[in-house]
Amino acid sequence: MNLEAYQNVLDEVRLDSDRAYLSLQLPIDGYDIDEQKIFSYFQKAQGSRYWFRSKDDRYNTVGIEYLESIKRDKYSSNALAIQKSTLYDRIQKVPLEEGMKSSLNLFGGTRFDDKDTSDEWNDFTMVEFHLPKWQFDLVNKELFYSVSLAEVEMSTILGAITGELENIAAVEVKEFEAPQINMEKDIFPEEWKSLVDHAVSVLDDTAFRKVVLARQRLLTFKSTIDPLFLLKRLNDETGTYTIYYEKGKSLFVSKSPEKLFDIQGDTLRTNAIAGSSERTGDAEKDEMQKSFLLNDEKNRYEHELVRESIVSDLEPFTDWVEFGPEPNILENRYIYHLHTPIKAELSDDSGIFELLDAIHPTPAVGGMPKERARQYIMEEEYGTRGLYAAPIGLIHEDNESEFVVAIRSMLLHANSATLFAGCGIVKGSSSEKEFEETRVKFTPMLNVLGVENR
Repeated sequence: MNLEAYQNVLDEVRLDSDRAYLSLQLPIDGYDIDEQKIFSYFQKAQGSRYWFRSKDDRYNTVGIEYLESIKRDKYSSNALAIQKSTLYDRIQKVPLEEGMKSSLNLFGGTRFDDKDTSDEWNDFTMVEFHLPKWQFDLVNKELFYSVSLAEVEMSTILGAITGELENIAAVEVKEFEAPQINMEKDIFPEEWKSLVDHAVSVLDDTAFRKVVLARQRLLTFKSTIDPLFLLKRLNDETGTYTIYYEKGKSLFVSKSPEKLFDIQGDTLRTNAIAGSSERTGDAEKDEMQKSFLLNDEKNRYEHELVRESIVSDLEPFTDWVEFGPEPNILENRYIYHLHTPIKAELSDDSGIFELLDAIHPTPAVGGMPKERARQYIMEEEYGTRGLYAAPIGLIHEDNESEFVVAIRSMLLHANSATLFAGCGIVKGSSSEKEFEETRVKFTPMLNVLGVENR
């Protein structure tokens, strides 16, 4: 890090009094920094930290201390677009080198729906995106350090930042213990099976073709779960998205395999993922599982519903959508899915929040028709989904973004964890088979907690 050159850059900067924040962008490739060290160092910021890592490692971003947030109690595409634009207009960005690759992100998302929430979700607003004070891009090895303009001292800010970076690099991550389980139980298991039977009785081939029903499992532990233990376990499993999202006294975690969409330039990429079977770890059995999935009528039907719905949702924003005629197999550590990649070129007036509102929820986590399924879930499903199956991700100043469907997830408070899993119900579904499917889908989060599935 060439501090003298960077200070020369800062000496030429004229602070814009119309802005609220100064955001410095600088390289950190000279520091030995990773997620564990960052979270260890910023322990006092607990409740105001996040970690977002893409499945393909396009992003690996850690945010510390929410400096300002855009938030709303009701979803409004227009209002959110104005709030986002206004926030970025209030930031004076200063890159300290030419040719840097990172972008200043906002991290956040929306709840699954606007159902009145139970107390467990009170820390999360209906829609919110956060600007952190520290944004570490661990892919490009760059840092955005954002601070209130009123607090900036240009002659000392570089020294303060580099001092903090040296301290982070010097952190020795402490030993941590796996939590000891105290109690584990499914929430309303028999009532959930009855709800599946009821859904099957009202579904048909036209007016109400599919609904996704979720259930919950509660675990309590003998002590509070160490965040560093969770970070280590999340880092062990690759091939999925990683979301670690602290807000107040709550922590939401997801190891989702499913991208809602990403936008690069004018190109939107998404995928249909629906239809699933267990991955056993036995090579011969797993080949049979994949063959079953590719040829099973119920799973193929469910998958085609999802693909049709996504393509229909995209049509107002594009003149061209591309997808393959047959699904392939998406392999995760515990589960196989039917998978169809979809690509679209967006029209010039497509807005990120309009797209988010149009595509979420896909039939893979809601149902079809979308509004009928969403209403059924709000009225009949036990509990509140909150961020489960909701879109969470990163947005830039322009439309570039990446959003995850936050399945394979859990909500943690102190020494308890509530796990969520759902499955698609269509006419002919069996409540016992769907219960078993959701049992398998608890496995990724149980693995993060170091608990064996039963």
